[in-house]
Amino acid sequence: MADDAVDKISAVKITVRPNGPFRVEGPISLVDVNGVEWDLTGKPAISLCRCGMSSKRPFCDGTHGREGWVCDASRVPSAPVAQG
Repeated sequence: MADDAVDKISAVKITVRPNGPFRVEGPISLVDVNGVEWDLTGKPAISLCRCGMSSKRPFCDGTHGREGWVCDASRVPSAPVAQG
């Protein structure tokens, strides 16, 4: 039972925001291609750019909203959906 409690406390949650960023909550380590880690001290959550237009990548700076970027936050259906 104690292990389950620890897993819940340290779980990371990633939410895909409609027409917006990935919202990452929980204890994470964010490292660039060269192995350099960003200092996320004191940040219980971060937003990662999904549109590619942020001037603060990999973090979201809200450019997606100003530029009218649109992308559904729902997962792609695994089976074809009948339209009709």
